[in-house]
Parts: sequence; structure tokens; C-alpha cells
Amino acid sequence: MGSALREVTGAVLVSAALFVLFYGVTELRARDYVACIILVLTGLSLMRAGVELLRPFLGD
Repeated sequence: MGSALREVTGAVLVSAALFVLFYGVTELRARDYVACIILVLTGLSLMRAGVELLRPFLGD
């Protein structure tokens, strides 16, 4: 149960990070550079956390 929860949580974090990065680049790039940079940094940190959770399952 614990490993399945860890795998699902990692996949959700990576998916959320991709969404945040996509939103930050497409929606805010022409209007607000500071908000875009903050969203991109948030997306990158979420992606890093998700990859760390998925590392045992993906084989590092």
C-alpha cells in the first residue's frame, strides 16, 4: 500500500508540475514576467519532488 501511494503521489506531482509550467509559459509570458517566473520556479520544484518520489519505481 505504501509503495503504491508513493508512486501515485509522485505521478500527481509531476503532472501538476507540467501543468504549472505550461500555464506559466503560455498564459503569463506576455503580461506579467514576475508571475511567470514564480510559476515556472514552482513548477520546477514540484517536478523535482515528484521525480524524487518516482525514482525507486523508474530505476535510477
